[in-house]
Amino acid sequence: MLFFADKCPSCNLAGHKVSSDTMIHHVKDISRISDAAYYFCSTPECDIVYYSQDDLFTTSMVNKEIGIKSSSSDQALLCYCYNYPKAELVSNSLLDKIKIRIDNFGNRCDLRHPAGRCCINDIKKIVAVQKVEF
Repeated sequence: MLFFADKCPSCNLAGHKVSSDTMIHHVKDISRISDAAYYFCSTPECDIVYYSQDDLFTTSMVNKEIGIKSSSSDQALLCYCYNYPKAELVSNSLLDKIKIRIDNFGNRCDLRHPAGRCCINDIKKIVAVQKVEF
């Protein structure tokens, strides 16, 4: 399989680069991780989580459900630092709760979140799509 590494081979949308430390934290079989540059696919409908020029990892190949993926359950996490699942989106204060915790205790989004970045923007996108008012 050969494709342009910055675009997901399934949905053809650009992903963003993730560190090998992030991948080691989330991939079931870490022996498959090479020295290649890997990208995270944040497209909700796409089954691919990580991909490189020559390899890919799907939702079944990671050790937790990916909350931003459409196929995930309501118990899948959106905030991996403070364990807030998708089911918490019904709360109108979820973003405030996360921000308060980050301000008080910090975060480790670089490792804990499969995307290697903070969840707040992802949650805002989900809310916008679902038209849930916060």
